[in-house]
Amino acid sequence: MDCFVIRGFGKKKDSHGLEIDFDKVDAALITPALEKCELIGGTTVRVVDAGAVHKDMFEFILKADLVICDITVHNPNVFYELGARHALRKKHTVLIKGRPSADATPFDITGARYTSYELAEPGEALDDLIAAIKSSLARGRETDSPIFLMMPELPEADVNSVAAVPLTFIEEVEHAEARADRGWLRLLAEDVRGELFQREGLKLIGWAQWVLKDYQAAIATWETVRRFAEQDLDANLALANLYERLFRQTEDPVQLQSSNQAIMRVLQRGGISPAHKSEALALQGRNLKTLWRITFEKLPTVEQRRECAIDLKAKQAYEAYRAAHKVDLNNFFPALAALQMGHILLALSGHMRFRNLFSGEKQARRFIEDLKEELTALRQVVRLSIENALATKENKDRRWAQISSADLVFLEHVYDSPEADMSAVVDAYRHSVPEDGVSPKDSGRWKGRSAPRDNFFWDSARGQLMLFEQLDIGAAAARAVIEEFDGPFSPTHEVKDLSQKRRHLVVFSGHKVDPKEPPPTVPRFPCSAQDRARDLIEAALVKLKNEGDQIEVLVSAAPGADILALETCKTLNLATWICLPMQREAVAREVFKDHDDWRNRFFDLTNTHPRNQTFVLSNNGGLPQWLGARPMMTAWSRGNRWMLHQAQAWGADRITLLILWDHNKDDKSLDGTAGMLKLAQKAGGIYIELIDCRPLASS
Repeated sequence: MDCFVIRGFGKKKDSHGLEIDFDKVDAALITPALEKCELIGGTTVRVVDAGAVHKDMFEFILKADLVICDITVHNPNVFYELGARHALRKKHTVLIKGRPSADATPFDITGARYTSYELAEPGEALDDLIAAIKSSLARGRETDSPIFLMMPELPEADVNSVAAVPLTFIEEVEHAEARADRGWLRLLAEDVRGELFQREGLKLIGWAQWVLKDYQAAIATWETVRRFAEQDLDANLALANLYERLFRQTEDPVQLQSSNQAIMRVLQRGGISPAHKSEALALQGRNLKTLWRITFEKLPTVEQRRECAIDLKAKQAYEAYRAAHKVDLNNFFPALAALQMGHILLALSGHMRFRNLFSGEKQARRFIEDLKEELTALRQVVRLSIENALATKENKDRRWAQISSADLVFLEHVYDSPEADMSAVVDAYRHSVPEDGVSPKDSGRWKGRSAPRDNFFWDSARGQLMLFEQLDIGAAAARAVIEEFDGPFSPTHEVKDLSQKRRHLVVFSGHKVDPKEPPPTVPRFPCSAQDRARDLIEAALVKLKNEGDQIEVLVSAAPGADILALETCKTLNLATWICLPMQREAVAREVFKDHDDWRNRFFDLTNTHPRNQTFVLSNNGGLPQWLGARPMMTAWSRGNRWMLHQAQAWGADRITLLILWDHNKDDKSLDGTAGMLKLAQKAGGIYIELIDCRPLASS
């Protein structure tokens, strides 16, 4: 969460001439409190203590989740900014005041609570300030602003009315999604923290993570959005979908409950549009359908699956979809879902157990008769709704309409002409699955990352086709379509091969070779020691390879240990993935300028390396424009964080950082090997294997 600090800068005097060092207070009290509470922000160099109050400062005051204001002395700028906060936002403003101070609290805020600290030792109040911050953020109190207390009907300012998302940020998110780079999106979610456009920026990232099926990361992103605004419709609808998808993977009931809770947050919010209400009700139907499917989809025979599928939840899901469509007749998704579930119920109605869903035979017959009439009418409604969407919608909404159009062709084939040629059904899906990007059947080459974004749309269609195949309803047509996209059909209930090797991702990092001119005062990795370094790296990789896992290696390509690791992996026939923080030419220019022989080896390796196994973070040779000036951040330190995020998003059974390191714990650099080690230690869940390079110095 984001925090803005309103305070004096440097040394200021109270009305009796007592000098107070506010920079000392910030360093000893405020900054440590923010770190302990995991808050991002503070003061900003763009806001000055004297002179005009900038637009940027007002944006920070408005957008910050929390404001800390020091009211120790009568500083006009401080109270002006505090007044702006109280007028713009209802709550989460924490006041602090040093003592002793000759300046009394102004009358207008005399009743406000504040945290005291001793001017001589401000750090002694650290625990008190941490408690005040946590209490403010957790408190259900409506407001801490005297303005909103006096005028409770006054509307709060819209935090989304300022700070548009920079185009360069939007483009970087789009590039990451286009490359199906989950690690890049996780990096962006980290980098956007504290920016004025953080909330809207996170939404863009969250959508992209959803498309790439990085569900855990997408949930974390959307939950961060929801911390800004608990009832945010985009966040809650996204979380309802994401938790349901995670439930399908894990069958953990907590995930489905979290999905249902997100849906209820939408439905309980006042003043929502029919479109949002319809979507939320449709998601309720989808969750019922998911619970229904897991009861039978892993059973081995069609007979067992069809018998188990005769369950009250199937009828409830159909009714929920119908109710969702009635709320918004323009929403074709619940109408199509109701049509699909209705046809499944009709296909199962001949089974003797179907009558058990009703209180008697008469009620069962009446339901079937009504269902047939409803489905006839519903088919026409769905067709018209899809045609309208195809004519009026754009981008992803249009793609959903295209897929839905193919789904309708499949249903009509199943119930109007099941014996007819299936090529029309196959063609309908072939034409509706977006053509940009690679076909889903080629997704195997995107190892370690999600398949391209268009697989997201195909996955939705595949899931519905698999349901019909499992219940032997239009099974031949469903299999024909799936084989067109995925190759030979593989039933989902097949037993997995438990003898398959575990995936073990090795992230390699190591020191660069020492420069020739000027030579270092204390050698670390002289060029003459490269054979010895290669032997150490090879021994470590052979040891990991002999453990029996499927080894893949993620490595950059700086002169020295990285190049040696790439050459060794080639000798050992280990799959490697090169991560370059910038374009190849920029890397060669920046880090190989004094190493001509290493540059040639770098070009040889990258020229022969599979292109789809080479990742490039930046196309411009540096930090993106939207990041601006970030203290302590360089393209190289950002590249390190990107590699670690790549590893965590890889989907491997084990991640190991294999690191050629000189054990220099005083190295504070974030750009190189020491920085990578610190990141891995902080990340958790990563094994660390050290290769001691200290003997190289004397080689």
